Parts: sequence; C-alpha cells; structure tokens
Amino acid sequence: MENRKQLIEKNFFNITSFILLIFSLSVLNACIKEDEFGLSSFKEIRVFELPGQAGVTTIKKEEQTIVIPMSEGSDLEALAPSNIVVSNFATLSPSAEEAQDFSNDVKYTVTAEDGTIAVWTVSAVPALPNPQLPNSNFDLWYNVGSYQQPGENAESTVWGTANRALAIAGDANTNPVDLGGGDFAAHLKSVAAPLLVRMAAATLFTGKFTTGFPNPTDPRSNIDFGTPFIGRPESFSVDYKYIPGTSYEDANGNLLSGTDECDIYVLLERRDGNSVERIGTGWFRSDIQQVDFTNIEVSIKYGEITPADPEFDYANIREGESWGDPQATPTHITVVFSSSALGDFFTGAIGSELWVNNFELIY
Repeated sequence: MENRKQLIEKNFFNITSFILLIFSLSVLNACIKEDEFGLSSFKEIRVFELPGQAGVTTIKKEEQTIVIPMSEGSDLEALAPSNIVVSNFATLSPSAEEAQDFSNDVKYTVTAEDGTIAVWTVSAVPALPNPQLPNSNFDLWYNVGSYQQPGENAESTVWGTANRALAIAGDANTNPVDLGGGDFAAHLKSVAAPLLVRMAAATLFTGKFTTGFPNPTDPRSNIDFGTPFIGRPESFSVDYKYIPGTSYEDANGNLLSGTDECDIYVLLERRDGNSVERIGTGWFRSDIQQVDFTNIEVSIKYGEITPADPEFDYANIREGESWGDPQATPTHITVVFSSSALGDFFTGAIGSELWVNNFELIY
C-alpha cells in the first residue's frame, strides 16, 4: 500500500500534469485562430514601441494607424523600434531593426501569409504635459474566454490582472462591476487558491501577465510591472471601498493577529535596460473597513523613503532596484491595487474585497 508521502507526490504529479494539459490546450487554441484553415490572411501590427517613448502606443486597427507619444525634444530622425509584434506568419517591411526618421510619418507594410498586404502609418507625436493612464476609470473591459480584462483589447490595454492564471483551474478574481449609467468599477477579491497554495489575492496593475506557464508559488514572477510614462504628478486619487475577510492567516493557514489590508500604490521609475531607479513613491495601505465608496488622495514623495516615513517597511526599494535622482523625469509608472497587501506571500484573509474606480494622477 502506498504511504501518505507517495500519495501526496502522486496527486501533486497528476494535478500538475492536468494544469499543464489545460494550459497547453489553451495556448494551442490561441495559436491556431489565425491559421485554422489554409493560409492566414491576418496582417496586423499588434505592438509597436520606440525607445524613450513617453506614454502608451495607440493602435487603431480599422484605420491602420499607430500613434506614439514622445517627450519634447526627443531625437526622432534615426530611431530603430524597440519592439514590434505582427500577426502570426506575417512579415514586415521595413524590418524592425531598421532605423527610420520618425520626425515624419513612417509607412510599414505587413504581408500576410496568403500574400495580401496592409500599409500601416506610424506617427510620433509630442506627449501631453500632464498625462493620465488610459482607461483609468475602469469603464472598458474586454472578453477573454470565460473572464474579462480591463481595457479595450489585449493589444492596447496598459492594465493587467492575474485572471489568466486563476481561470486555468478556477474563477477569475478581478472583475468589472456595473454601477449604472456606463460607470464601471473594478472588483478584486482574495479567494481560496484552486491548487498548490492557500490563497490567491486579486491584483490589478499596470503591466502584463507573462506569457509563460504561471508559477503559482511565486506570483510576482508571473508579472511584468509598469508601462511607459514621463509625467511628474504630485499625488493620485481614487475612489475605493474595502471589506477585509474574517480570518487573517499566514501561508500555512495559521491564524494571525490583526486584520487583512488592501494595497493601493504608485511607483515612478527610470529604467535603462535592466537598471530600475525609483524616482517617486505614493502608497496607501489600510485595514479599515470602508463599505461605501470614498475618495482618497495620496501624495507622491520624490526621492528616497527613510525610516521616518510611515510606509518605510513595505514601500522601500526591492532587490535589483536603486534610488534615482528625485529631480529626474520617470520613464515608467507602476500602479498596483491588491485585495490583500501580503498576497505575494499567501498571507491574508480569504474573502477580502477591494473595489476601485476613477483613478487619477494629480499635477
């Protein structure tokens, strides 16, 4: 008869194999949409980024136009794109490696697998002096299988969630809530994890959930945080309400003193390759139950956080980061909302709920 350890190992292997099978099928299904029968006719530009861009690229598929905000004074005359993604099996001309003069509109031709072509127009324009993040009122959501994601579509959104990982073996835990009159809020709920770990905190963030197989035991490794941004806001505001769950526990299910907390924060960063320098920090963490929407405004501190700052213990720079010049212009912004502040460590209360609406950067 198998002993308890063998049974656990066997069950873990079976569960892991099951998850891998589901994930493989979902990836396969996503890949075959463009070449299901015969040669593909898809000829879209899905991602287009320039070095040093000041905000999010706007891609309009119907008009076949791409608009990229650039900071004032940027040298546009000989720029090679930093990232271009086109439809599966399509080719691009000129190539992504070729430098172009973006002081004028640049034409790119995408040729589909079946030989049909589409000509896209790329325009680099001055960024707004006081930029906001698109869809920061969370009114737009798009369908992804059995769940929804914030934004107009996957290519243009700056917002990500962990819904894709949860949906493999359970239900999404970040969802839209219709408040009426076209006004939507984001609802985040910490839930019992379907497999391997105790709980899964809900997180809404600027950035992308990675394309590889999700690692349920290291949530941060599944996320590429941040989006291009050059503003210097003084603070941010958001409407929120929060109801912490009833049983505050650590990763092993041990009852802890205190109450679960929500996290709402903004990090302004200057990035250069693998170098990440923190320029500004605005952080709100609270365990207070707030059953009705209330508006908060949180100041952004430029420069290093010191032990004199109340958020020092949890808002300090992480491994691999450093403090940057507080007078510098950021290149990226990271915005995070979480229903359980210590969800990265599977500490929190199952059932904690956070609602957010109308996020705004204040200058």
